[in-house]
Amino acid sequence: MIKYRFCYAKYGDAKYVSHLDLIRLFSRSFKRAQIPLTYSEGFNPHPKMAIGLPLSVGVTSEGEYMDAETERQLSQGDFDRLNSCLPRGLHINGAAELIPGMKKLADIRWATYRVTVSSGILSRIDIEAFMARTDVIIEKKTKRKTEDTDILPDIMDLSLAGITEDGVILSMTLSAGPAANLKPELVLLAMEQYIEGFCVTDYEIHRVQILADGGRPLL
Repeated sequence: MIKYRFCYAKYGDAKYVSHLDLIRLFSRSFKRAQIPLTYSEGFNPHPKMAIGLPLSVGVTSEGEYMDAETERQLSQGDFDRLNSCLPRGLHINGAAELIPGMKKLADIRWATYRVTVSSGILSRIDIEAFMARTDVIIEKKTKRKTEDTDILPDIMDLSLAGITEDGVILSMTLSAGPAANLKPELVLLAMEQYIEGFCVTDYEIHRVQILADGGRPLL
């Protein structure tokens, strides 16, 4: 049994595939590519496969991670076959055998996003003032409750990456993973609240990279 880590992209219409459907889709694609996955034991066996950080429906990405255990060592031909079996909008960008010392999916700590926003006026000075605040209190909802939360400690970086005809492109590096998970939508909501004249009419979110502690990549 050999464990592999796959890095994949999700774009186009595939951004509307939910997390659970994505796992089923990958499982079927491995089968069509004749790559034998190992299965759990018990009454309802399932393939030993895990996706690192579920991606919200409607969000695209170029750097998602998935771990899977196979019954044999894989070749480049296997990876090529797997890509040919995946639907349009999903693509394996890289893969490597998991070795001792590599970061686990549970070690995910940060995620970098590129957010294209149709908005009011926004400058670098506005963002610098926003990040220089002592706190950024926003109403945050969880599965169990809604409470006012200071999200500033969960923003590693927020910067103006570009200007478009009707808005701006923002780069955000936000907390992610089991310990804390801050969504870009909540940052936009906070910016509307704290930056005068900034009003979001539409936005697109693209996840660029997932990182472990210290900003280290998982592959």
